[in-house]
Parts: sequence; C-alpha cells; structure tokens
Amino acid sequence: MTFIRVFAAALLVGASVFAQTPTDPFPTPINATDVIKVNVVEFATLPDLGGPMPARPMLLVDEPGTRRLFVNDMRGPLYTMPRPSTGSGRPELVEGRDGRTVSVYLDINDPKWGMNINSQGNERGFQSFAFHPQFARQGTPGFGKFYTYVDTANMPPVVDFKPNGGTHTHDAVVLEWTAKAPAAATYDGGAPRELMRFEHPFGNHNGGQLSFNPLAAPNSPDFGLLYMGIADGGSGGDPLNNSQKPDSIFGKMLRIDPIGKNSANGKYGIPKDNPFVNDPNTLPEIYAIGVRNPQRFAWDSRLE
Repeated sequence: MTFIRVFAAALLVGASVFAQTPTDPFPTPINATDVIKVNVVEFATLPDLGGPMPARPMLLVDEPGTRRLFVNDMRGPLYTMPRPSTGSGRPELVEGRDGRTVSVYLDINDPKWGMNINSQGNERGFQSFAFHPQFARQGTPGFGKFYTYVDTANMPPVVDFKPNGGTHTHDAVVLEWTAKAPAAATYDGGAPRELMRFEHPFGNHNGGQLSFNPLAAPNSPDFGLLYMGIADGGSGGDPLNNSQKPDSIFGKMLRIDPIGKNSANGKYGIPKDNPFVNDPNTLPEIYAIGVRNPQRFAWDSRLE
C-alpha cells in the first residue's frame, strides 16, 4: 500500500492536456537579497484507495466546532484528523494530536449515495466542501449541515444549467448533507439533498471552491451565504465564451443561501443584495463574472 503525504505547507500543481504555456514575465533571474527558510513537518498520511493513482487531497479545512481537521480525496472520501496542539505557536506532534489518526468521515462514492463520482484525469472528482458556520450549533438552521461539490457520471437527472455546446462529459453537483450529531466519528445523517446540477461541456476546468465567509458575524448580511467558484467549462481558451455570458453559470463566482428557497428550482435561496439580482439578463446567483478555474479564494480581514 502506498501513501501520499500531507504537509503543513503544500504546493498544488495542476496539469492538463489543454493547458496553455504562459509567457515568462521574468526571463532574467532575479537576484535574491534575502533567504527565507521554510521548515516542513510531516503531519499526516492519507491511504491509497488502490488503482493506478494515489490519494488526491484537494482541501484541508479546520472545523472549530468539532475541533477536527477535514481533508478530502478527490476520488470520494472525506477524512477527519485531530487538530494539532499549538500551545507553543507551532504544530506539536504529540500523541493523539499529530495527524496519525486519519479516519473516513464520509465516502461520497459509496454506492448507497448513487453519486458515482467521475474522477478521471487530473481535474475531475470531489472538488470541494464547506461546513455551515452553524454546523456545531444545536438549534440553529445550519446545525449539522455541510456542502460538497462533486463531478459525477450519474447523468440521467435533469440539470439546472446547460453550457449550450460541448459534449456533456459529466455533471457537476452541489449537495447538502445533514449530520444528526456533528461531532460523531462518522457521518450519521441520511442521503444528501441536491441543490443544483449543471452539465459540463468538456472534461477539464471543473474546479471551484465552496466557502462561507469566515469573517461574517452571525448578525451580518453575509452570514450563512455560500460562495462558489465555478470554472469556465473547459477545453482551451473558453471556446463557448461561457465566462463572459451573463446567462451562463460557468466562469463565475456565485453566492447563494443554501437554506433558502427562492431560486428557480426552489432548492436554495438568492440573496437579495446579490449584484445582478435585478438584471433580467443575468443569472441572479452570480456574484462575479469572468473567472477561469477558481480553485481558491479567500477573505482579507484588513479590508473588512
């Protein structure tokens, strides 16, 4: 059995047959004046599930309510591991808190969920996940809820969004899961609720992150709203011009209320202050237009 190692600092490298070679903006090497040393400590290992490809971790999330770290494998599993002790200002490799206890919390590729994750190539699979900020707060609307963004080969269901072209290689689905006891060792809830589904025109550029604004206070308008990065649909150079089409879901940043009901399919909500909510020619879910393959986004507290 082989393992892939997860480090405290990680370098994400993406490759695709469709990738385009950028022009080097610094053809002449820049002389280094200061040397920055980075110390890397091995923290955890994810198991190989068998087959020709090792584990493919995509996102590491700290869920403070249950005091655990969660990390996904793009082939389907969502793992938990103990949060490291930081008493000295750095991760401490102590018994029970050193990442060695890696456990499956949920396997989305389990046949009982009917997802049949499409994890072919470098870019398809279990893309991202996010915990509702009320995940561990009993008695709140978001209690036990978390969300996953997956590529699936299960394509008979009717899609909510189409790209108007391409070859329909797979569907992308956003799912809501509801745990009965958030702190349980494994997911103890029922089948997921499908929020939205869209047809992918090409096999690459499937990426995107799911995230709630970590800086939003419980009484702020942004609290509990789910941000979603949706890639342009693939091929090379966005041949369908999806990113620039205001009526296309692809190549966008979305913002939705996952617990709301006023969307076209009635499965999620449209925030009333979304920037295009009153534009009849633009999808109301859209928060920003013109992105390529938004694997990561974040909030800067200095701008709040």
